[in-house]
Amino acid sequence: MRYLFCTFVENIFMKQVEQLTKKAQGIWKHAKGVAQVAKSRLNKYWVAVGVFLLLFLFFNENTLFKRIAYDRQIKQLESEITFYTAEKKANQTKLKVLNSDKETLEKIAREQYKMVKPDEELFIINE
Repeated sequence: MRYLFCTFVENIFMKQVEQLTKKAQGIWKHAKGVAQVAKSRLNKYWVAVGVFLLLFLFFNENTLFKRIAYDRQIKQLESEITFYTAEKKANQTKLKVLNSDKETLEKIAREQYKMVKPDEELFIINE
């Protein structure tokens, strides 16, 4: 009798263990499925972000390369602006000097533009 009772309890115990393992396996499969879905969604989001960045950076009207080229061009134009403003100031000071001093005006006219007075002759010597 005791033997029957032990086998009976053992069978009940084994059935409960089987049921619990089946439940645990089901929960484990469900957790794996949820993790895979989350992982695939995460991958989908990263792919979407990557495609958006590619489109935005390389296949747009204002691409990254054009932006860099425009920045270089802006820097070059700014340096030209500073050069020409300095040259403008220098020319303005020369103009003031030429308007105020007639001797300097005559010297520049003779040396640079080879102008002479009506009764003079011009001799050019090449060295």
